[in-house]
Amino acid sequence: MALGPAFIEAITGSINSVLQIAVIVIPLMISIEIFQDLHLLDRLTSVITPLTRLVGMSGESRLPLLAGLIFGISYGSGIIINSARQGKLTYRDIYLVNLFLVVCHSLVEDTVLFAAIGARWIPILIFRFIVATILCYILSRSVTWDDAVPMIATEAVSK
Repeated sequence: MALGPAFIEAITGSINSVLQIAVIVIPLMISIEIFQDLHLLDRLTSVITPLTRLVGMSGESRLPLLAGLIFGISYGSGIIINSARQGKLTYRDIYLVNLFLVVCHSLVEDTVLFAAIGARWIPILIFRFIVATILCYILSRSVTWDDAVPMIATEAVSK
């Protein structure tokens, strides 16, 4: 049957993808740990402090947000997951970081791709950033956050 070779190819392709991600994520995580120990991350992430304050994120959300903005959701997710597991991020932070990154992620890679295909990348970059900022700003102020589930502010008042 033809399923055998297709199955083997699917498994091989999946293993290769996982290995490719691991080759990037593991050194990235090790580098971040070294940077944290040397207190270099505070300087790097301080660049986006005004943004995180504006959209209602805590200071602990700066590193996961910056990683997602630079490396994209796939590679930045390792940092987001690690920060969440260490208890550094609140549910609100996790939600807002992910919302921001859904709209505006992988700025370096996407910008290079847009430029490569001849798109006007500066307006696209600015638009993505502004839309992500506005969405997070509105959501952070219109939702009441408890420990587990966001609740629309009007629903919280009626309870």
